[in-house]
Amino acid sequence: MIQRGCHNAPRPILCRAACCLVLAVRTAAADGSGTGPDQPPRPSRDSLPPVVVTGSDSPLPLVDAPVRMEVIGAESITATRSPRLADAVEWATGLRVESNCQNCNTSEIRMLGLQQRYVSILTDGLQSFSSLAGVYGIEQIPMATIDRIEIVKGGGSTLHGPGAVAGVVNIVPRDPRLRRFTFEANTAVMEGHRSGSAPNLDVGGVWEFVPERGDWGVLLHGVHGSTQAVDVDGDGFTEVARRRLDAGGLRFVARPFPESRLVLDYSRASEGRRGGEAGEGLDVPPNEALLAEAIDTVRDTGTVQFRSEAGESTAFQAGVTASATGRDSHYGGIAALGHAPPGSPGHDPGVMARLAARRPGIAPAVADPAGPFFNPAWTPGLGFGRTDNLLVMSEAVASTRIGDSHRLGYGAQWRHETIEDRQEGLGRAVGATYDNVGVFLQDEWSPDERWSLMAGTRLDRHSEIANPILSPRGALRYSPSKSLDWRLAVSTGFRAPEVFDEDLHIANVGGALEVVRLAQDLAQESSVTVTFGPDWRFGEGGRWRLDGNLFHTGLRDVFFIDPGSDDPATPDVIESTKGNRGAAQVFGLELNLGARFGDFLGQIGYVEQRSRYGEDQLLIGTVGDPVDNPVFSRDFERTPERYGVGRITYDDGRWSAFLGGKLTGPMAVPHNLNDAQTGQRLRNVLSESPWFFAVDIGLGRTWTPTGRMRLTASVGVRNLFNTFQDDLDAGPFRDPAYVYGPRFPRTPYLGLKLEF
Repeated sequence: MIQRGCHNAPRPILCRAACCLVLAVRTAAADGSGTGPDQPPRPSRDSLPPVVVTGSDSPLPLVDAPVRMEVIGAESITATRSPRLADAVEWATGLRVESNCQNCNTSEIRMLGLQQRYVSILTDGLQSFSSLAGVYGIEQIPMATIDRIEIVKGGGSTLHGPGAVAGVVNIVPRDPRLRRFTFEANTAVMEGHRSGSAPNLDVGGVWEFVPERGDWGVLLHGVHGSTQAVDVDGDGFTEVARRRLDAGGLRFVARPFPESRLVLDYSRASEGRRGGEAGEGLDVPPNEALLAEAIDTVRDTGTVQFRSEAGESTAFQAGVTASATGRDSHYGGIAALGHAPPGSPGHDPGVMARLAARRPGIAPAVADPAGPFFNPAWTPGLGFGRTDNLLVMSEAVASTRIGDSHRLGYGAQWRHETIEDRQEGLGRAVGATYDNVGVFLQDEWSPDERWSLMAGTRLDRHSEIANPILSPRGALRYSPSKSLDWRLAVSTGFRAPEVFDEDLHIANVGGALEVVRLAQDLAQESSVTVTFGPDWRFGEGGRWRLDGNLFHTGLRDVFFIDPGSDDPATPDVIESTKGNRGAAQVFGLELNLGARFGDFLGQIGYVEQRSRYGEDQLLIGTVGDPVDNPVFSRDFERTPERYGVGRITYDDGRWSAFLGGKLTGPMAVPHNLNDAQTGQRLRNVLSESPWFFAVDIGLGRTWTPTGRMRLTASVGVRNLFNTFQDDLDAGPFRDPAYVYGPRFPRTPYLGLKLEF
């Protein structure tokens, strides 16, 4: 269940909580806390359990602070059997996860109509998710050690960085709490033509240790995952890339002094993925495949955090995190890059013979030097690249109580990022360093239990912007009764002219490679976001909850990738330029209804929205070209105007069950049409996708052979009715960006979890 609200904590350590970055969340039942004089009575098990927030040992309901927040807790993660971060957040209303490429399956989170580049992804409240990690990273984070996911939509808090335009996704790892070992294995089979006989497999373990005195603890974790490539439409090219993930790490938590907390955290994720030509084509060198995208990523992240209270009026916390990401890649294949002719240094006489054995109908056209995709300048290194990315972020935050009703929060943040990107033969070499220093001041005023006002500002100095930028923000909560809260939040922000995740992905379109370059005069993009809505709890014990959210984001000097800037002298490479292009706005309404009855928990959410530019934008094509014809639109591409989620869970401690559905409405999707055999461009169109409704079901059974041992078996089907795109582009010259709807076909799964 996703619960909503925020907090208004009286303890000074909750400065971060005042900024709506929660430090720890537990249910009242698990915490065993009593009720305070200003808190509602403790609910029965038939009501919605309050989510509580604590920075030390003082839990409080989330319903007391002005900024609206949602929490995806351990109960929801377990019920939906979500193996990765991308799978878990799909069940939050207003969030969508989409795949943007048939070949490599690069994915992103969209929040209330805005792309992932408008969302700050944090870990323990610190930004460790870099520009490069954003390309594939949301599918590289296992959920086994995640305690909860906190979602803040819109703004209101000065602690969030300037780029948190759409909101924040904060991943909170699990602290060691017991002496326990957990082993978990899950296997699944996706529907379609698989390029391997073994099923998909995830195997992982978590070891926790806490000594008797309980003043420190350590948690070790590791997971190995493998996903077989799947060709859904049988054309010999993948829709689901083959993947291998190895991830693990260590988390150490201690209380070296009274009212203090020290966290040391290190994690490493290594992922390899390969898509394009299926079958034998997945195992040959990528430059010998007809079509191939091969990406090997290694990401190391280390974090140190310290929090401390100094009496009843002052608190302090500081932290630093560093994330180093390295990626080796190949984008291309023979269809895009040709092959070295006889007599040239890179010529391999066996390549065409091996290709002809795999693809007899296509190989002759590609092998012919006069063919449209033969490139005499080709070398074996063309298409290979290397990208290195380092992100360091540090912050120091303090809070001071002033009188009985004010709490003043203040602090500073520093973000440093370097990117080195080299793509052989594609004319792209990025070497950039970015620094941003931000200071912020915020006052939270609570004159009585009905009102809470949070107002402040932050000042940011970015290395790519000439002058510092001031970003005022504020939020208001009004509670006319204990069961009803109204919230209003206003925030300003900006995105600096940096290299973002979408700029580091190379698309293989119609046998040519598409790269993105930054315009020389690229300026910052500015935003103003407003959210307003109620949160109403009603019924016996507050078992029902209804909340809504009106939202509006105005953008100025919008970043826009112009496909019409291609250089005709490089036919094998499509150059697109990212520049500023006018204004845009995103607005709409979100509604959620949830209830608990005994062991049953249900929720349904729906979003109606519009995402539009101020004027027509060129989405695909070239002005004046009759074949590569231009397609214009004011609507954001790949952004449905209507979508929602619904789910019902049952859990009595022995049996558990889950039934959920995800609704996706029509969206505009640009489509580059090419001849399937020769790759000749035919025309460009703006297609409208159909409605989709994907259903997941699951069933679990738990046994407790001894007091310390728990064994849980689970079975289920994701995308039960195999709701999947039915007009996929086919062949080596397809447009791989023409994808929409659910990310995976029907996938039955089995799981086993042992705790002792």
